[in-house]
Amino acid sequence: MDTKTMDTNGFNKVADTAKEGIATTTETVTDLAGKGWAAAVDAGGTIQVAAAETARQIGDAAATTYQQGLRASRYVSQSTAEQPFLALLIAGAIGFGIAYMLYRR
Repeated sequence: MDTKTMDTNGFNKVADTAKEGIATTTETVTDLAGKGWAAAVDAGGTIQVAAAETARQIGDAAATTYQQGLRASRYVSQSTAEQPFLALLIAGAIGFGIAYMLYRR
C-alpha cells in the first residue's frame, strides 16, 4: 500500500508540473498573440497615414501639372493668334519630320 501511495504522489507531482507548464505556455502564447495584434494594428495605422499622405501628394502634383498644361495651352494659343504664318510653318515642319521618319526606307 505504501508503494501505491508513492506512485500516486509521483503521478500527482508530474501532473501538477505538466499543468504549470501548460499554464505558463498558455500565458506566453496569449502574451505573444496580444503583442502581435498590437503590432498589426500599429502597422495598419502607419500604412493608412502613409496612404493618405501619398494621395494628398498625388493630388497636389496633378493640380500643378494641370495648371502648367493650362498655361502652356494659353501661351500656344496666344502665339498662334499673333503669328499664324509662323505657327503654320512650324506645324508643317513637324508633320514633314514625322512623315519622313515613318516612310523612309
